[in-house]
Amino acid sequence: MLWADGADVAVVSVQLDGKPALVMLEKAELAKASLRREAIVDETKRSFELSLDGLTIADTALLDPARATAALDHIDRAAMLLQSAEMCGGTQAVIDYTLDYLRTRKQFGKLIGEYQALKHPMVDAYVSYEKARSHLYSAANAFGDQGQGEIAVRMAKASADKAYSFAADRAVQFHGGFGFTRECDAGLHRRAAIFHASQHGDAAWHRSKLADLLLV
Repeated sequence: MLWADGADVAVVSVQLDGKPALVMLEKAELAKASLRREAIVDETKRSFELSLDGLTIADTALLDPARATAALDHIDRAAMLLQSAEMCGGTQAVIDYTLDYLRTRKQFGKLIGEYQALKHPMVDAYVSYEKARSHLYSAANAFGDQGQGEIAVRMAKASADKAYSFAADRAVQFHGGFGFTRECDAGLHRRAAIFHASQHGDAAWHRSKLADLLLV
């Protein structure tokens, strides 16, 4: 469902004769629907379940069915691009957060950031971030290109998912027991990475789609 704050109408995706369709609903009609907030892994996001059971929709509310599939595909790609950007930002944030900790936390008389077992994974996390950011810029530039735009966006989402998950996972580990608590931002980033991976396809799903698009 697409509904901007303060708007009088909402666009809802439905199934019509087994095919996707879009309908425009007035706010008064949505008041008859059932809206329930969902509990999700990322507490910084809001998610709701909208039930339209028993709601009758007039034919005039139906948008052009012939354009519904293309419109939904465009929305899906735009969402993937925006999520990739948010995940890249999250990756950079969690890397910076972890590096600050490694530069200040001491164990056995040494800064823990001096140990190679922690240095090397942080380098890997940064390399993955740079790759994800490059894919993001490429996807933003090629977004409107026929065919190439979809490939670039799927690459960006897969790369950002991998980078964010890896960096956040290392952050939780490197913070030790504190990393598993709600007070540590590392856990917040890890939960955010899990949520983003669940939306519009995770890295493995996009790689399978890319195989179909590239190996033809």
